[in-house]
Amino acid sequence: MERNNILFSSATELAEKIRSRKLSSYEVITAFFEQIERWNITYNAVVTLNKTEALKRAKEADIALSKGEIWGKLHGIPITIKDNYRTKGITTTAGYGPLKNNIPLCDAEIVKLLKAEGAIIIGKTNLSVLAMDMQADNPIFGKTNNPWDIQKTSGGSSGGCAAALASGTTPLSFGNDLAGSIRLPASYCGVYGFKPSFGVVSLIGIQTDPDEKVNGLKSLAVAGPLARNIEDLELSMGIIAQTTNEDRKPIPLSNNTAAIDIENFKIAWTDEFGGVPVDHEIKLKIREYVSKLEKAGANTVKVTPEIDFYQAWKTWGSLVGMQGGYNTSNFIKWLGLPFTKGVLRNVPMHQNIVKPTSVKKYMIALNIQNSIINTMENFLNVYDVFICPVSAVMAFNHHAPSKSYGNFSVYNTPLKVNDVDLHYYMATQAYTTPFSLTESPVLALPVGLSSQLLPIGVQVVGKRYQDYRLLQIGKILNKYIEKIEYPLDINPST
Repeated sequence: MERNNILFSSATELAEKIRSRKLSSYEVITAFFEQIERWNITYNAVVTLNKTEALKRAKEADIALSKGEIWGKLHGIPITIKDNYRTKGITTTAGYGPLKNNIPLCDAEIVKLLKAEGAIIIGKTNLSVLAMDMQADNPIFGKTNNPWDIQKTSGGSSGGCAAALASGTTPLSFGNDLAGSIRLPASYCGVYGFKPSFGVVSLIGIQTDPDEKVNGLKSLAVAGPLARNIEDLELSMGIIAQTTNEDRKPIPLSNNTAAIDIENFKIAWTDEFGGVPVDHEIKLKIREYVSKLEKAGANTVKVTPEIDFYQAWKTWGSLVGMQGGYNTSNFIKWLGLPFTKGVLRNVPMHQNIVKPTSVKKYMIALNIQNSIINTMENFLNVYDVFICPVSAVMAFNHHAPSKSYGNFSVYNTPLKVNDVDLHYYMATQAYTTPFSLTESPVLALPVGLSSQLLPIGVQVVGKRYQDYRLLQIGKILNKYIEKIEYPLDINPST
């Protein structure tokens, strides 16, 4: 159990113990490699190891401490990085066949910032092909299994990050999010995830298709942390939400962390919006959670922002289609329409991704986005946060696509929500994409377990650039969740 206390301790606790020399970095990192060796064959969360270099660096970290040198906030702490961040000298595939042997010559900016604070990369985590699906599965490494039930997905695209945390194979992991790629895996695996406000963390160094000379996604996408507690998310944001010499563009965050009390909270919440059905157990768990907040003194109101969610979904797709598909001609898109039109008829966020577009349509989409951002920000001038589902479903059985259109997976087989068929992408993206569009910071908070012992999470949405205040509010809200003990934390020999 002493070893398990290392594996399921927070990064914040481990950092303090290493600095005070109660634990050595080498001892901590060795424990995580042993856990990876024992369990990764089952979960397939960490797909590339950096063992030789990490152990060497751990020894150097311990020697530095013996001399009174502290490298930073994560001195000697092991971390994992999603396999679409470039990591110098470590294979970076983005789950894409042509990148199978790709070894970058430099680090992504987020990786540089983490290393500068003393973090030690122990491995890369699994994802979907080019991070373009809501399950972590690709032809190079295969699928990542959920530690709560290996027949089920860990979510995507940052599913390897979440599964590594839930299985005790990392104390801290870093992913990215365009359509819920941090929030969905966090919810499915029962961990915490944080989608920062758009534009506050550098995206330079995201590995894209080598045929694309630049990363076309210039809005919506964000980089952020996943962890097993909010303190580690806060620690991580203090490191990665900074400018660098190579990227001066990130927007400074507000430092509004004034003392707060739940009796002063005004919380908006809902268990469903946009006409998209939500699993009965998720809705029940949200209502139970809100009831606890009410009893603790919070003022809760069941209300949604006055957003046309159908329009929001389509606008999100317009921006992704223009930016992510900049390298695809309208003629090629036109040729592909017969293959996707029927399948995507009931998926508003994807209709405009695959359609031919124009500069005029793009300008219209940007104007609509601005209007929706304004509506959301005004709503959050009245309420401190907005609580809503992460997904229409809990972690589901591994779900294979029917076919592919380029690198985009097409699903003809729906998911079941309360015995009703719902398109795969509506079930997984309907509740996350609106808050990518509004550029809001979102805390993915695990609130309990279902009757089948599957994690259930909620989104806690805050005002733009008030990320630290949202995390402070999250710490208060976290006191009223059902505490989750991870399967291998309860019984490490299972």
